[in-house]
Amino acid sequence: MNLPELSIRRHVLAYMLNAVLVLFGIIGFRDLGVDRFPNVDIPVISITTIQPGANPSVVDASITNIIERQVNSVPGIKNIRSSSTPGVSVVAINFELEKDVDVAFNEVQAKVNQVLNQLPTDADPPIVAKLETSSQPILWLALQGNRTEQQLNVYANNVLRKQLENVNGVGEVRIAGSRERTVRVEVDPARLASYGLTVQDLIQAFQREHFLLPGGFVVGGNTESLLKLDLEYHDPAALGQMVIGFSSGAPIRLQDVGEVVDGLADYRQLARFNGEPTVGLGIVKIAGSNTVAIIDEIKARLDTEIGPQLPPGLKVSVATDTSTFILEMVHALQEHLITGTLLAAAVVLLFLRNFRSTLIIAAAIPVSLLGAVAVMYFFGYTFNVVTLLALLLLIGVVVDDAIVVLENIYRHREELDPDPVSAAMNGTQEVMFAVLAATLSLVSIFVPVVFMGGIVGRFFESFAVVVVFGVLVSWFVALTLTPMM
Repeated sequence: MNLPELSIRRHVLAYMLNAVLVLFGIIGFRDLGVDRFPNVDIPVISITTIQPGANPSVVDASITNIIERQVNSVPGIKNIRSSSTPGVSVVAINFELEKDVDVAFNEVQAKVNQVLNQLPTDADPPIVAKLETSSQPILWLALQGNRTEQQLNVYANNVLRKQLENVNGVGEVRIAGSRERTVRVEVDPARLASYGLTVQDLIQAFQREHFLLPGGFVVGGNTESLLKLDLEYHDPAALGQMVIGFSSGAPIRLQDVGEVVDGLADYRQLARFNGEPTVGLGIVKIAGSNTVAIIDEIKARLDTEIGPQLPPGLKVSVATDTSTFILEMVHALQEHLITGTLLAAAVVLLFLRNFRSTLIIAAAIPVSLLGAVAVMYFFGYTFNVVTLLALLLLIGVVVDDAIVVLENIYRHREELDPDPVSAAMNGTQEVMFAVLAATLSLVSIFVPVVFMGGIVGRFFESFAVVVVFGVLVSWFVALTLTPMM
C-alpha cells in the first residue's frame, strides 16, 4: 500500500499527519524569534584585557605579546590581529571557516587561563568573546536632564543598567558617552620651578605616597603621556596636602605648586541626542531571542516602572529602535504571503474553473507553509528577511504538486473511472513518481546552498533549508491531503 492509497483508505491517519504539521507550525509561529538577519556564527574570537593606567608599550609587552604567543598554537587559526591602546589589549583571532566556533572558543579560553598568572596583577581578567551578528545593540536609550554629566553617569550605571538587565532576553547593557570621575592636578610651571622641582619630582612624589586613585595623562604642549598612579587619597582637599618635597626644611605641598580639581575625564567619546549631551544605553540581546518582544518589554517598563521612578528633571528617550525596521519588513512580507496565497488560488480557479478544486489547492498552501515553519522551529531559526523570503518563494512552489495531482485525479474521474475513490488513487499513483522527480529536482538545486562555504553560505543556509523542507512537505501534502479531499 503506497502513500496515496494509505491516505485515502486511512483518511483519519492522513488527517492526523497533516494536523501534526499544522500543530508544530502554529507552535513555531508563536514561539519563533523575530530578527533582522539570521544569527550567524562568525569564526572570530576576541580577547580583551584591561589594565587601568598602563601605556600602550606596557600593555603590548606585558599582555598582548603573552596572549598572542599562548593562543598561536590553537589549531585552525587563519590569522591573528592585535592592538594595544592606553589601558586596553585586544587580540582578535580569525579562524578557518570550517572551524567550529564553540570548539574554538573553548580552546582559546583554556589557553588564556594557562597564562593568567603571567599577566600583571593589576590587570582585569581577560574577556574571551565570540563575534556574533546579534552582538550589536538592538535599542539605544538616551538619558538626559538638568544634572551634571557625572550625576547622569552614576544614575545610568547604578540604576538604569540594573533595571534594564532584568528584562528577559537582555544579555548586556552598554554605556556610551559617559565620562569617569577624574581628579586633576593643574600644576603652575612657574611655581613648580620656583621651588626647584620638576614634573618628574611630582610623579615620584605620587609614587612614594602610594595613592589608590587611578592615574591619567600628563599633558604638556602638543603631547600627552599616560601616568599610572597608585593613589590612596579620595578627597581632593586631602590630596592637596600631599608633601612633594622640602625647601629649607619646610614641606612643599601639592597645593603650593598647583590646584587640585575634582571633575570628569577628557572627552574620548561623545554622545548627543537632539543636540543635547546624553548618556546612551545600548541594549544587546541574547542570541536567538525575540528582538521585537524585548524592545516592546523595555518600552513597557519605561512607561510603567522606569519612567515614574526617574528623579525630577531626568528623562529617558528612545534614540534608535531596530524593531521599527523589523516590523515593517515582517509586515510587508506577511502581506505578500497573504496576497500571494490569494492570487495563487485565483489563478487556480481561473484555469480549473472549479471552486472545490480551488479550495483544495488553497488548503495545501498554508499546510505546506506551516510545515516549513515547523522545520524552522526545530532548526532554531528566526523569522528574518532571509527565512521570510524563503516562505514567500514557497508559495509559488508548493501549489505545483497539488495542481498536478488534482488535475490528473479529475481527468481520471471524467475519462477513465467515475468512482471518486478509484479516480483519486489511480490518478495520484499515475503521477506520483513524476511529482517526486519534480520535487527532487528542486531539492537538488537548493541543497548545495546548505554546504556553501564562506560567510555568505552560512548567511543563506536557513534560506536553503526552509526551501528544501518546504518543497518536501508540499510533496507529502500533495500525496496525502490532496487526494483524500
